[in-house]
Amino acid sequence: MTQIMKRTRTLLLAILGVALVSGPALAHHSAAMFDFTKRQELEGVVKDIRVINPHMSITLVVADAKGTRDIAFEGHSVNNFYRAGWRPNMVKVGDKIKVMYAPRKDALEGGYVTGFVTAQGREIGFRLPGESASAAAEQGSSRSAN
Repeated sequence: MTQIMKRTRTLLLAILGVALVSGPALAHHSAAMFDFTKRQELEGVVKDIRVINPHMSITLVVADAKGTRDIAFEGHSVNNFYRAGWRPNMVKVGDKIKVMYAPRKDALEGGYVTGFVTAQGREIGFRLPGESASAAAEQGSSRSAN
């Protein structure tokens, strides 16, 4: 095998390796589609919940003046959920919960979970990007007062 062919093969293998490794990184998206300056709350019945990396996802069945429909949310990683106090089986399919969230900027339903209240009344909340611990605590206490 000539020197040029060896270099070409090495280069092609390197490109292939980078392409295989970068796939998951390219699939990961930012939270730029959510408006973290606004917080909303919604109650519903858990249809599906997945607390896995890189983000959790939850689908609620919501029944209100607009009718009954599924609304999908996403949120923090398992690590962030665990540090906030979440434990496996704390929220299960069929539970009625309240979700606090940053809405989508495109005005579609759903958003980024910033906290939730379990069927047993336990509140789990998260600090938002750039938010201090005291601001998060203050927001949590104002939610409890409502």
